[in-house]
Amino acid sequence: MATNGASARLNWDEFFIVLAVLYSSRGTCSRLRTACILVKNKKIVGAGYNGAVSGLENCDEVGHLMVGKHCLRTQHGERNAIDNSIADLCGATAYVIATPCLNCVKSLLQKGVIRIVYVGSYDNVEGSEYIQEMCRKKQVRLEQWASDPLAVFDLLGQALRRLKCKGGIFKELGHLAIG
Repeated sequence: MATNGASARLNWDEFFIVLAVLYSSRGTCSRLRTACILVKNKKIVGAGYNGAVSGLENCDEVGHLMVGKHCLRTQHGERNAIDNSIADLCGATAYVIATPCLNCVKSLLQKGVIRIVYVGSYDNVEGSEYIQEMCRKKQVRLEQWASDPLAVFDLLGQALRRLKCKGGIFKELGHLAIG
């Protein structure tokens, strides 16, 4: 997890998790605002959040289009990140908000992603054992960074506190209390 200190620099996993959290704020499905950041050699090669196909009405505007437990209107953040990717994903890491679903894991594995880091959890029990099996067979690391959303909140606070220190954009806002 994060190192201690008001000006502690985030490690790479923490940094990309924070980016995924911020990216998820663009999501347009209130069932879960999620996102995925695809990283290769510490460079972002793809990013996406969940929402309707570009140009079509989204869940926030017209509601969910549910079949069983799945919203048909929403494209998942992982799929959008793959579609938005600008490089070969072989050897990449995916940073995901919440437990990735079976179809998203299959898509990530098919593209050659070798590590999936996720925060939180989502009620995705369908195929969870198969997800573990696929990752094991493909030698893909599936890692839960944190299960408690408070850990992510603390991480955001750490990033903001660093920006209140010398050289940070918020250095003049000493009176502002940040986590």
